[in-house]
Amino acid sequence: MRALRLLLLRSALVVLGALAALALGEAAARRLVPSGSFSELRGLHEFRPDRGWLYGLRPGAEGRLSATGDALYRINQDGFRGPRHARPRPAEATRVVVIGDSIAFGYAVEEASAFPRVLETQLAALVPQAGIEVVNLGVGGYNAWNEAELLKSVGISYQPDLVLVQFCINDLNDPSVHFEAQTRLLLSTIPDAAFPNPSLRRGPRHSPSRILGWCAASKLCALARDRWLAAQQTEFDDAAKREAVVPIESDDGPEWRWLEARYLEMASAAERAGARFAVLAFPYPAQLAGRGPDPVQERLLALARRHGWAAVDPLPAFRAAHAAGTVLFLDWWHPTAAGQRIAAEETLRVLACSGELGEKARGACPGSGTAGG
Repeated sequence: MRALRLLLLRSALVVLGALAALALGEAAARRLVPSGSFSELRGLHEFRPDRGWLYGLRPGAEGRLSATGDALYRINQDGFRGPRHARPRPAEATRVVVIGDSIAFGYAVEEASAFPRVLETQLAALVPQAGIEVVNLGVGGYNAWNEAELLKSVGISYQPDLVLVQFCINDLNDPSVHFEAQTRLLLSTIPDAAFPNPSLRRGPRHSPSRILGWCAASKLCALARDRWLAAQQTEFDDAAKREAVVPIESDDGPEWRWLEARYLEMASAAERAGARFAVLAFPYPAQLAGRGPDPVQERLLALARRHGWAAVDPLPAFRAAHAAGTVLFLDWWHPTAAGQRIAAEETLRVLACSGELGEKARGACPGSGTAGG
């Protein structure tokens, strides 16, 4: 009996020692990784297997990413960047809900420089009487599948008058590269519907687990997890980036049919909510050197015409600014603050002049003579 008590005492001491070591390690990890900064995009996102869109921005997250310098990312309690917007919508407000990816989110720029906020600011200066709010629901890494799911389950609750979906060229490619950049807990749960061409789908690299989910609450565990996962693969390498940005040239390929189906889902959801639908065909760097019509933009504009949607094509304005020496992109996808501003200006011009923002907003149309009146 005495030997058993001694064994139990020693075991308890070992357990207590291990717990004390873990507590000290956790304290050290929290000092090494301050809450106001993130080493990577995953610090801003959370896995949401309970929602159709699978992952999103983490409510209340705030900090800077080491990869993007001084840009501050502040996520509101609704899980989006920028100010919260009242639900239900105030009776006097006109609302534009922007659905998109890291471009709309404003990767590597301040929130005030992302095109949804620039659009709202310009509208407020030109036609304050219009009372237009622009709700930015952009989430990094999303494609048209996530966007459709988010719009149907969350976006419509903002009671938009207009839904503006932002296109990016990587919408047409394998989304797993971009999904993985936001969260490692996702790949084995992505449904085929999220793939523009499921026949090209690659096998999942990591399986989600509850243990890994609980691990995210511990800085020590999260550090160990990330080191372990990073040792298994070279993350987001150049080959994957190239694969994820190659334009889809086939006019009748499955990728374009998939995109049309997802946009039809969003347009239908908008219509049921009494809102209009519009497409922003965001350019990408490889298009800037051209002069004539661009096949990707032409397909998007034709798609919009076929279904009666408003379409914004900022490519001509981007080409003019590029020719004048303006730096418009940070990498293969993400615009600088200058690129974001041009996109906002073109969006305002097209949507205000076409009446998509309402009659009061026509004062923001160039040549109207009523701006600010």
